[in-house]
Amino acid sequence: MYKLNEKTLENAQQSKLDSLQQKVNHETSFSAKVSKAQALWDSKSSSQEGKKVFEKITQTLSEMCLSVKTCNYCEQNEANDIEHIFPKSFFPEKTFIWENYLLACKQCNSGYKLDKCFVIDDKDNIFFVKRGTEPAYKTMAFIDPRTEDPNDFLLLNTQTWTFEIKDNLSKTNQHKAEKTREILQLNDRDYLKEGRKSTANRLYNLLERLARINEAQSIQEIENILAPDDDIIDTSLSIQEIKEKALIQMQKVVQSTSHPSVWYAIKSVSSKVNPKWKRIFDVLPMLNNW
Repeated sequence: MYKLNEKTLENAQQSKLDSLQQKVNHETSFSAKVSKAQALWDSKSSSQEGKKVFEKITQTLSEMCLSVKTCNYCEQNEANDIEHIFPKSFFPEKTFIWENYLLACKQCNSGYKLDKCFVIDDKDNIFFVKRGTEPAYKTMAFIDPRTEDPNDFLLLNTQTWTFEIKDNLSKTNQHKAEKTREILQLNDRDYLKEGRKSTANRLYNLLERLARINEAQSIQEIENILAPDDDIIDTSLSIQEIKEKALIQMQKVVQSTSHPSVWYAIKSVSSKVNPKWKRIFDVLPMLNNW
């Protein structure tokens, strides 16, 4: 999971959401609100106007992803579903609230999260909410990546490629971390763990090469380090300018990579305890700010 880059909707899209939400809020009972929310959601694109509005909303959500339509939950699969962080079947009052949306892949949205719901009371007790039941409390035991940074709750173990709950969390945040990890099965899907490991290896190979470029004493030495398809050599540039160009290009690659939790774990832990990573960060201390 990763925190989204926030964007504001245009007035036309926000007005449409407000109008739809008012229709839900107008209902007097919880069950009626849930039914109205579901009906309006199912028909949201039935008109030409509605279709355009939600196409624009999807586009804006896509722009908020770290890279093109990467699932905000698993960090790996292509995301095409508008996901309600607070499920509309339990929180109909958030069905058409912009801040309750993100893009998720089909597996995370429909295969794992569905409408599983746990809430927390003011004494940090956690309760499972059955379908069709109004939650007694409004604090959901789930990380909200629109307002919360998942890195504050979970840290990837780069030996097992599984997420561990951070130490010293409040009881509420511990519940959020536990249930998020459980509901999305972030530690149980083997292909996700393999994807994280693959990303770490790719980042190491790229940045180890960048470290050698930074240490190079001649343009010829840099040419020998580069892969055949690298495009940073310009003989009109000085060696320092070539190195700076390489840094800029690599920063873009790192900051748009899938599995941002991998890069966070590398910076937070591997760069301090793994000798190979430590050497790279010693040569390229600016990586701590990427």
